[in-house]
Amino acid sequence: MSAGEEEPKLNIAKLSKMPLRLVMNEKFLRLSPDDRIEDLIKGIEHRTCAVVVDETGKLLGFISVDEIINLIVPPTDYVLVGIDALKEAHFDWNRPVREIMNPKPITLSPDDSLGYALGMMLETGVRQFPVVDGKRVVGTFSAQSVIRLLRVFAR
Repeated sequence: MSAGEEEPKLNIAKLSKMPLRLVMNEKFLRLSPDDRIEDLIKGIEHRTCAVVVDETGKLLGFISVDEIINLIVPPTDYVLVGIDALKEAHFDWNRPVREIMNPKPITLSPDDSLGYALGMMLETGVRQFPVVDGKRVVGTFSAQSVIRLLRVFAR
């Protein structure tokens, strides 16, 4: 930066009006209701959620990290579960994801503002949302989406 130039500043007021379509994640895990929990676990590795859709992309359900965590019920006599205990857990890996998905998640629109989405996070405690245009899922929005955006303004 040359002398006299200012660093770009984070303008919260402008950011809060930014439409979600500019910050949502368009590369999300899509599953069908009959896909198995094993498919979910293998596919979600670097993602925060999965969207269950029909063949047209219509939202049928949503699986957040919370639903995945609820699959793991630790033994009652242990506060922490070690990796060996997790390996011994008796998951039914062949169960369809329809059994664990949230069939009526809170959704956001790609035209909703970032401020609105953040308000929804704070109000509901939900940290991951499907972004739906009409009935078709076009992306997901999560706390990670906000972190990715803020990284642009980090020094």
